[in-house]
Amino acid sequence: MKEIIKDAAHKLGIDTIGISNVTDYSYMEKFLSSRKNNNLDCEFEDRDIKKRINAKNLYPDLRTIIAIGLPYGEGYKIPSSGNKGLLSVSSHGEDYHKAVTSLLIKLAEEIKPYISFKFLPCVDTSYLIDKEICKLAGIGNYGKNSLIINQNKGSFIYLGYLLTDIETETDSVIEKDICGTCNICVKGCPNNAIFESGGINAKRCVSYLTQTKKYIPLKYRESMGRQIYGCDICQIVCPLNKEVLNKEVNIVYSDLLVDLEELLNISNQNFKKKYGHTAGSWRGRNIWKRNALISIGNLKIDSMFQKVKDELQNPSDMIKIYAAWSLLKLNKPFAQDILYNNLKYENVDVKNEYLKLLEAEI
Repeated sequence: MKEIIKDAAHKLGIDTIGISNVTDYSYMEKFLSSRKNNNLDCEFEDRDIKKRINAKNLYPDLRTIIAIGLPYGEGYKIPSSGNKGLLSVSSHGEDYHKAVTSLLIKLAEEIKPYISFKFLPCVDTSYLIDKEICKLAGIGNYGKNSLIINQNKGSFIYLGYLLTDIETETDSVIEKDICGTCNICVKGCPNNAIFESGGINAKRCVSYLTQTKKYIPLKYRESMGRQIYGCDICQIVCPLNKEVLNKEVNIVYSDLLVDLEELLNISNQNFKKKYGHTAGSWRGRNIWKRNALISIGNLKIDSMFQKVKDELQNPSDMIKIYAAWSLLKLNKPFAQDILYNNLKYENVDVKNEYLKLLEAEI
């Protein structure tokens, strides 16, 4: 059965595949609780740890997990763009959630002629611990940046898996310390989110900051640079990704560049039309717009001062406070006068934020 599964995967062009029968992850409860108690987790993780640590909570008939890694980012170089925002390379082309899910379903269909079974495809959207599941299937091991690194493909791999009721032999877990003494990603992280000993403070990670709906502290905004969605720095600097990134391929990554002025003006309908196919679009127009305002301030695009100022009239309090920050970055004396004059028109929350910004070192 194991050979049948592997052959079916290779027929579909899946080179990175592993099989696990571990369904209980209760050994991770202490670690997950510690992260939660120390405020190192984030709102994208299910708060119910008990639910997360047993895959049978999601799929009661589970016996075997078939995990795959789909490579991406080959030949990627950060596009030079001047005054444009940037999406993570994970947003290149079709939404990987759809692409990997489709591939997992095709894999299941290839196996079905040999055995009758039930399955559930999972790609980064269930409450389970995806990276741990894929590690146990032999896909790779954790890097210091907490990503799964495959010995041949590096960390630029989309992860997905099939929960199945198949019984078969499994693959060995890779226990090798894949990073050793290397700490390049630790030093390269724009916001010092990666621990020297390995692991990550999710709330400092730039990729997280571009996605959260929660308030972004002032001290973290400059580190976001021009990122509109996601961040690739820790992967780009990783020596284990060198071969992937240096690969000569005919792939153009210009679709990762975002027109910031357009993003300020775009309607919800046009946002979905233009960006709805990307992996990052799930966060919605307003979060992208907030990140565009931060990018404009960080890039110091003075020509957009009036456009940013207009956002102080936005009905969204969130957009107003980030527009105010951006204005101060663009032209502090002018922005200070504008914000002082607007104080009397704002609600308590926005007014307090303006006052904080006016007193801050920006």
